[in-house]
Amino acid sequence: MAAPGPFTGQACPALVGPTAVGKTALVTALAQRGPLEVISLDSRQIYRGLRIGTAQPTAAELATCPHHLIDFVDPDEKYSGARFRADFERLYAEIRNRDGWPLLVGGAGMYLKALREGFMDIPGHAQDKLEEVRARVGAWPVERLRRQLKLVDPESHHRIHENDVYRAQRAMEIYLISGQTMTRLTADHRPAPSLGLEFPAFVLQRPVPELDARIARRTNSMLDSGWIEETEAALQDHDPAGPGLASIGYREIVRFLGGEIPRADLAPAIVLVTRRYAKRQRTWFRHISQAQCHDPHDPDLLEFLRKQWPQKG
Repeated sequence: MAAPGPFTGQACPALVGPTAVGKTALVTALAQRGPLEVISLDSRQIYRGLRIGTAQPTAAELATCPHHLIDFVDPDEKYSGARFRADFERLYAEIRNRDGWPLLVGGAGMYLKALREGFMDIPGHAQDKLEEVRARVGAWPVERLRRQLKLVDPESHHRIHENDVYRAQRAMEIYLISGQTMTRLTADHRPAPSLGLEFPAFVLQRPVPELDARIARRTNSMLDSGWIEETEAALQDHDPAGPGLASIGYREIVRFLGGEIPRADLAPAIVLVTRRYAKRQRTWFRHISQAQCHDPHDPDLLEFLRKQWPQKG
């Protein structure tokens, strides 16, 4: 069947929230109500072979409904928001053509932003120029990066946390390529939602102490399930500095395998970085529009979500 045109006026709901909040259990319950198909909104579950440490769906969870955009990118390969948007548009058309219910599920706020807003037009952008500028900025010490950003784009310097090297580098790259600041280009940008869709977000949240305890339990369970061995196997074929093995948890295990972290300190180190990541996710989702916040056990949430899709007849 031919892919349809833009689904103007329709919505693709997004079930989002911090890591370990309980999204998977809700998906399993929702899959019993209709032809659900999950489009993963996760920046780590994409990596092939990194199943345990990214909490990819289990075989039992995969049996409840189809899951897309998991376990398909080489751990050494970069995956962008633009590529995610293109993959989403293809999958959304395929799922709706077979009368399925597409549901975005995950915690990657930047991917959701890519769908809701699209991308800024950066004057002067060209791939060869981007690569040259990216290599130059990437070689700068953090102190120089922050100093230069403050000079050319003080608003971005103030907005971007001092530890967020990635976004500071992107802001500096934009200025060097276009001669305009990220602040100015962001202000001029007009959102272009993917396929003309709306993306209502249903944000799952728990009290922080409860979420922290869940993160600790899940970390220990992952380690008991072979996370270290999974990392050792991945290191046979992949760069430890690549995007996959440099992600949360894996980089700590790589350091442990290299003798930098004692075994007794490994789980606490992973729990700490995961809690910090969950905090950033909570902050991100607090500030997005068209969002409703729910406890994962909200008895009305399942029915409300079900009504987001057009029903037959």
